[in-house]
Amino acid sequence: MNKILIYVILCLCPVASVFAQDGWGEEDGEIEDVEIEIVKDLQITLPTANRNFEKIPPVSGQEKPANLEYFFNNINFSLPDVDVRMRPLRIKSERLNKLYGNYVKAGFGNYVTPYLEGYFNNKRSKQYSYGAHFNYLNSKKGPVDGDNSGSGKMDVDVFGKYFTKNATFSGEAGFDRRNYHFYGYPEGIELDEDTLDQHFNDFYIQAQVESANKKSPFHYTFGGRFDRLGDNYEAVETEGQLFLKSKYDLSEEAFIKLGASLSASGRDDEFIDSQSRTLFKINPTVGFNLEGFKVEAGFNLAYENDSLGDGNTMHFYPMAKASYPFTDDIMIYAGIRGDMEKNTLRSMSQMNPYLNANVPIYHSNKDFDLFGGLKGKLGTTVAFEAGLSIANYKNMYFFVNDSTDQSKFDILYDEGNTAVVNIFGQIGINSSEKLRVAVRADYWGYGTDGIDEAWHKPNYKLSTLATYNLYNKLLFNAELYAFGGIKGRKTNGDAVNLSPALDFNLKTEYLVSDQVSVFLQFNNIFGKEYELYYNYPARSLQFMAGLTYNF
Repeated sequence: MNKILIYVILCLCPVASVFAQDGWGEEDGEIEDVEIEIVKDLQITLPTANRNFEKIPPVSGQEKPANLEYFFNNINFSLPDVDVRMRPLRIKSERLNKLYGNYVKAGFGNYVTPYLEGYFNNKRSKQYSYGAHFNYLNSKKGPVDGDNSGSGKMDVDVFGKYFTKNATFSGEAGFDRRNYHFYGYPEGIELDEDTLDQHFNDFYIQAQVESANKKSPFHYTFGGRFDRLGDNYEAVETEGQLFLKSKYDLSEEAFIKLGASLSASGRDDEFIDSQSRTLFKINPTVGFNLEGFKVEAGFNLAYENDSLGDGNTMHFYPMAKASYPFTDDIMIYAGIRGDMEKNTLRSMSQMNPYLNANVPIYHSNKDFDLFGGLKGKLGTTVAFEAGLSIANYKNMYFFVNDSTDQSKFDILYDEGNTAVVNIFGQIGINSSEKLRVAVRADYWGYGTDGIDEAWHKPNYKLSTLATYNLYNKLLFNAELYAFGGIKGRKTNGDAVNLSPALDFNLKTEYLVSDQVSVFLQFNNIFGKEYELYYNYPARSLQFMAGLTYNF
């Protein structure tokens, strides 16, 4: 409080000094003595203020709506009719390229070899397709004694398909004729040329239906086929077949498969009584994915009535396969399987057309086959696979020259165990649709019980296929085959090693236009008269020129 009083007095001092100076000049300028008393005990007391602690009540923001009145006036006016004429924008549709669904090829080569082939098919249709095919290739002369070793073939077939939303129906009927000559006779002997001719005529008809709804979990293919085969030695074989392949997807990770087939065949031959052979097989499996593994397991049950072997008619084979992605681009796999492999006169004559008359034919029992390997890809252009197979057979078949006529072959069966080891590797290259190369190499090892050698079975085979498209004008196709390790049997029973076979083929085609092209083809360029069957050398260098017309 004293500090406040002093502050007030100091503020008033200048004012008093001003008034004191007003008398200067009237007096002698003397300053009178003035006594100032400062009182420090002055106290200023203020009354106590009353504080209001009550809250200010909120002001309501709601306002009562005002009474508003609206007035609507109907405004009527008329507009003249507007006739809008719009010209729709027409998008010019792309013109479909002309489809050349038919072609005719014709050519001529050495060994007096005419060639004619035609393919005829309907044009674009979403409901059906049908067509016909014709192929004729015949070499009048061959590698031994001209006309005595000629061979050829003729195929005629018609086919069709009918498409629906849920199924596709298809059928085919045809006639195949293959003619040969028994030219493996010894040199310098007298011949009856009428006995050299051999031909096989096969008439067939088949039909099938398969599912077409990809969204359905059930997929199937069911069909049948009938064949009638006859040869120049009065042998007639008929066969009827039914087959089923089905799959049901339980989920994206699991499925069930069921396969079945039935073959009923009969054969009549000059010195063989009528035979009725039946082979029925059923193969259920289940597949699933388990922690990266793809597993499929089941069994194969086969019934047959062949009399060769131990007499069992029912055969059971376990089946299992598992695969695992070793890397993103490499898959490893392994498994076990077994089967009763069907052998007929038709299948045997396709492998060796120089069969003797009245040869016995039985099915081959593959007890088991252990297999494994890996497959994958390198980038986007290279795919590869390598594997190993170890199998055991009973009633494995082999071809040997007849002891009295070396130009004909008998069939021997190993009624014991035949072990077969196969090591293989293959690689494919596809570069920009211009260059394609496929190479496969196989090695086979055989162990027999009931016979001395694996007659006419190769120990190795190398095959190479390559195509090259140059500016869409020149097409090149090259093939290289090599066989080796084949053993034949002389009429006295001694074994003979056949020379390795090497066959190089080349074909080039020049596209003159969209409809016309010309081709030039060379077979066995190295000119090696190799033997795949003892006493049967192949033709030397062969060439052919011709043209193709598309319409």
